[in-house]
Amino acid sequence: MHMAAKKSFVAATVLATSMSLAGGVSAASSDSHLPAKGRVITLRDGHGIKVKSVKVIGSRQLLVSIAPTALAPKSITVRILLPVGYQPDAAIAYPVLYLFPGTSGHSYDWMTAGEAPKTTKPYRLITVSSDIGFDGDGGSWFTNWVDQHTALGKSQWEYYDIHQLIPWIDANLNTIRSRTGRAVAGLSMGGYGATELAARHPDLFVQQASFSGAPEIDRDLEARLGAEAVIGGTMVGLNGVEANAPFGNHVTNEINWQGHDPARLIDNLRPVRLWFATADGRPGVYDDPVTDPGGFAGSAAVESLTHTSTDLFLKHLREAHMTAVVYDYGAGTHTWPYWARDLRRFVPTLMRTFNDPPARPRTISYKTINPRWKQWGWTVSIKRADHLAFSELRNAGPSGFTFGGSGVATVVTPAFKNVGQPYKVVVGGHSSLMKPDKRGRLHIRVPLGATDHQVSVRIHP
Repeated sequence: MHMAAKKSFVAATVLATSMSLAGGVSAASSDSHLPAKGRVITLRDGHGIKVKSVKVIGSRQLLVSIAPTALAPKSITVRILLPVGYQPDAAIAYPVLYLFPGTSGHSYDWMTAGEAPKTTKPYRLITVSSDIGFDGDGGSWFTNWVDQHTALGKSQWEYYDIHQLIPWIDANLNTIRSRTGRAVAGLSMGGYGATELAARHPDLFVQQASFSGAPEIDRDLEARLGAEAVIGGTMVGLNGVEANAPFGNHVTNEINWQGHDPARLIDNLRPVRLWFATADGRPGVYDDPVTDPGGFAGSAAVESLTHTSTDLFLKHLREAHMTAVVYDYGAGTHTWPYWARDLRRFVPTLMRTFNDPPARPRTISYKTINPRWKQWGWTVSIKRADHLAFSELRNAGPSGFTFGGSGVATVVTPAFKNVGQPYKVVVGGHSSLMKPDKRGRLHIRVPLGATDHQVSVRIHP
């Protein structure tokens, strides 16, 4: 995390003028809801992000160059699209949509080709679109790379997205700083990223959306072969690094692929509202294969691959008795007119979710390969032979939980109301009295054994 004795900052002045917005949308200077002339929005360093420069585009958009420590020594850009009339010192807090581009994309793609300024203008919504790679290369695949020694330097992309970008935005803008006011969406690789981030961090997002994304990369052989070819191709051909740099080799690092495949983390997504758009690659309403046969062939082939991935993911969703909003519009290709339309369809649904968010689930289930994690107020650390291996917390609530995995786990509960009161804790068949710590949390040791094992834990006041 970037720390400094004296925080530096860059101030961006948002002017109420009729300057042209990205995407060809204009803001009328007579609009009384625009910020007063000279209003200053201050973007400060923090949470591992150094702000290098800020450029104002029109009356709503900021182009920000940042240097995150998770991606050192590289810099990337972030586009911030503010709601009409945003006031930096106002009491109102706005929901945030994190909206990602696809392979070889840039932070500005959604602002221009995706028509995000026009689509979001009627809504009280902050939209944040970050680069997902360096200088429009093949992209990151939203993970902390297995190979941290490529020519691209640090590539801890999941850490950047979750532990740097989100808290930095919350620290600098008037946001709803909880899952009820936060959503994640994206196209193609960004659609995978939106689904993967939501599956690995469901307590951060109330809504997910994938536009022509690849939400499954490993669970079924068909998806695995397609994902391996595409990921390897982007790494070698576009990033100039080794094919297995992000996730590792399938033979030696299969568990890492599994742990970043949303299709293997389906239950984690139960508290998140899900939204998918996909097509099958045939010529659709926005395609003209006669005038651009080469471009059509490429976009058709990619859409066919993402359609397969989405179909397989949705099959597993149904098997788990879970639901999603799905637009499978048949004919269509991997091109911007469809994604701009997807965004127009999605944003009204998103705003309904923000206006009436689902309640926090009464009991929590969470599955991961990580040896240490925090979700929904629960904290887990595991000592085991394998650094990466699946473990699962199931039906966790005030009366207890079931924990599965190997090694020895320490499970720290959310705070109980009666801090000074001892609780009877039954781990497997062994009972003991346990007092909460000063914050009201119980620290429960759960021995699991050398191989996968499930242990029931009951908590009695």
